[in-house]
Amino acid sequence: MTSSAMSNRIVIALLTLVAWIAVTYLGAQLLYPPEISLDDLISRNIAWHILLACFLLVLVILWRGWHDLCFSLPKAGTLRLLWLPAILIVLLLSGALLLGSPPAGVIVLLLANTLLVGFSEEVMFRGVLYRALRARFSVWPSILATTAAFGAVHILNGFITGNFGASVIQALAAASTGMLLIAILIRTGSLWASIIVHALWDWATFLLLLSVKSKTPAEDIQQASEAASQSSVLGQNVGLRDFIGQQWTVRIRP
Repeated sequence: MTSSAMSNRIVIALLTLVAWIAVTYLGAQLLYPPEISLDDLISRNIAWHILLACFLLVLVILWRGWHDLCFSLPKAGTLRLLWLPAILIVLLLSGALLLGSPPAGVIVLLLANTLLVGFSEEVMFRGVLYRALRARFSVWPSILATTAAFGAVHILNGFITGNFGASVIQALAAASTGMLLIAILIRTGSLWASIIVHALWDWATFLLLLSVKSKTPAEDIQQASEAASQSSVLGQNVGLRDFIGQQWTVRIRP
């Protein structure tokens, strides 16, 4: 690939990111009530703005003919690397079951929406953006730039929830998780692996949040909402995300 072609790919990837942000975040503001919590947003109806973002990405990929995004099965023997994320997901699901999980319909809807989120975010960042950067730069600058961008966009959740304090914390946690997800991509050679891990992690986390909320008095929920950036359950789950990013070390080869 020529230098001009590589630069052109980066420009198109960045423009795609801008369009993806517009569809994802402006779409949420247009379709849903103001200052809605993220767990309410994805547990009450199909996340149409996320579905539209997925279609946008598919159209761009088909238009540009990008065949190097690793839409393939994981390399033989690499799934064993996922043992720690798998254990943590099981623990989160176990916590939700012990507290009393939501109705079956909510569980299925939540799974569908988190699969959409996992596909949308992984294809945008670990797929389109990372591969565009990797075509021009070495592996670590590409990883760090992708991870920083992935973390930063989560600050925009503040426009949806009205709580920028919690969104900043979520952005820091997302950056940490992003390192894990890109490590999964590189070591397994499969974008599907990072999509599934991302989706199941979000699904288990939101199931636990909904289970906790169902057991918490309304006045306590209100107080927790007002102090979300310091003491909400989401903040506690963020700490778990940080633990994963720090403890699950994977050697990354260029």
